[in-house]
Amino acid sequence: MTRRPVRPASPGVLLALLALLAPRVAAAQWLELDVPARPTPATTEESADLVEAGRQIYETHCWTCHGEEGDGAGPIAETLWPRPRDFRIASFKLRTTPSGELPTDEDLFRTVTLGSPGTAMPAWGAVLNVAERWQVIAYVKSFGDGIFEDEAFDPYPLVIDLGRPPAESPVSLAEAGRQVFERSDCWECHGQLGRGDGPKADALTDDWNLPMRATDLELAWKFRGGSTPRDAYLRLTTGLDGTPMPSYAQTLTDEERWQVAYYVASLAGQTRADGAGPVVIRAERIEGALPSAPDDEAWAEAPTVWVPMTGQGTFPPRWQIPSVTDLAVQALYDADELVLRLRWDDRTADSVPGDPVRAEVEGWNAGETWPAVLPGGERRRGTYRDMLEVVFPSTLGGPVLPHFVYGDVRRSVDLWRWAAGGVADAAERPAEELRASGVEEPPSPLGADRQQTSARAAWVDGRWTVVLRRPLTPDVALRPGALVPVAFHVRDGAHGETGLRMAVSSWYFLHLREPVGVADVAWVLLAVLGAAAVELALVRVVLGRAQRGELRRYGLDAPS
Repeated sequence: MTRRPVRPASPGVLLALLALLAPRVAAAQWLELDVPARPTPATTEESADLVEAGRQIYETHCWTCHGEEGDGAGPIAETLWPRPRDFRIASFKLRTTPSGELPTDEDLFRTVTLGSPGTAMPAWGAVLNVAERWQVIAYVKSFGDGIFEDEAFDPYPLVIDLGRPPAESPVSLAEAGRQVFERSDCWECHGQLGRGDGPKADALTDDWNLPMRATDLELAWKFRGGSTPRDAYLRLTTGLDGTPMPSYAQTLTDEERWQVAYYVASLAGQTRADGAGPVVIRAERIEGALPSAPDDEAWAEAPTVWVPMTGQGTFPPRWQIPSVTDLAVQALYDADELVLRLRWDDRTADSVPGDPVRAEVEGWNAGETWPAVLPGGERRRGTYRDMLEVVFPSTLGGPVLPHFVYGDVRRSVDLWRWAAGGVADAAERPAEELRASGVEEPPSPLGADRQQTSARAAWVDGRWTVVLRRPLTPDVALRPGALVPVAFHVRDGAHGETGLRMAVSSWYFLHLREPVGVADVAWVLLAVLGAAAVELALVRVVLGRAQRGELRRYGLDAPS
């Protein structure tokens, strides 16, 4: 292979990665993809031509992650988590064959076409045509040192027959699956509620001794290989080679695997951020006391908006693999105060005060445009704290909003910041209010008279729930009837997120809805009646003119 100096990935590749990592409308399920017939070269020369065409595609699109030698060590690999796959050992996660066996060509086609959701592996179906996908697959197989050509390792006779699920209702299968999930200790990695926060989750590593995360089973859009019961059954049967996820073909019966598959699918069926939801967060006005506790029953009546989060990729140090990708937001208010309830999944509660010196250097002044996610596999527990920021424009008006990260010198933003603080989270304590005018420096606290926001938080079963409370003041135009731009930042301390290394949302709008009163209904009714009266009057005028023959020239005669 021709050697070249290592160069950074093109802006187009990096922007594609950021876009593909954001929550999005679900693509086709892995097993449901209609795979076209694979090419069958008739001669050695035709086979070599197929591989050569694939090499050119690989060196255009793939080597920056997977490396020139297919070893998973491309120039941007250390900024990705999980790390790109090493093709040389021919170990692939997504297969229709048993654990430890090669994938079929159709398996590889599905993965290249649909990508690997929740990772930096994008879907190439919209970029490469069918012939090009088969070509790059032929080249990827060539890294296996001839194992794909060895008849002794032919995967096709081993393709798993999926069969059919038991003839029971999905609800019954899911409940039985929950019990199998419990007694098979799946919760030790995936957590009691499937949020990836089990007691063993923090120590998981892959076959290359790199850190791994147990899948959050509530985030269906992140599932590698699809989230239907059929897809989940296949993963339970094959395992995910190279990862801590084993095959259960020998330890669970066929019926038990179907049951767990339906249970997993039931967890994944919850409403999450998919990029197609509303952009207006409705704050309903209520009478009586506003809820202050994260688990207050009053929140059940407040509408929820799921906000997609993606990595902060605009300003260095950029961050393309955020831990938090889905944020649930609710809002309520009364005559005096506004309360926001924000929830997101986080496998660990990082409440130990962070290292301010390290946070400053790594989060704001780091020279790397794309810093390493976990240098040397280091897990950063206790180094940084989990953190949430709610962002508003400092002033409203004009056609241009500030940048949703931290504004700029002409258009600043105000923040309400909550940082995890251990046992103190259970009680109400101040949240910090700050102002930012760009990313050159960290946000600065506002004056003591402006510190009006308080917070209560709880971390339970792999999920943070934070309630922010603030008086309705004119600082950010919070008033009944207002429609206020709002954005969100979330940091996962254990994931190495600090400063500009964080998950961010774009601008949403917080609407403090005013209750509809009797007068409002009366005005609407009067408007409807008035419009009807005008329309009736116009009809009478037209009919009168038609009867007098005044409209005959237009082809309109009086009705008989």
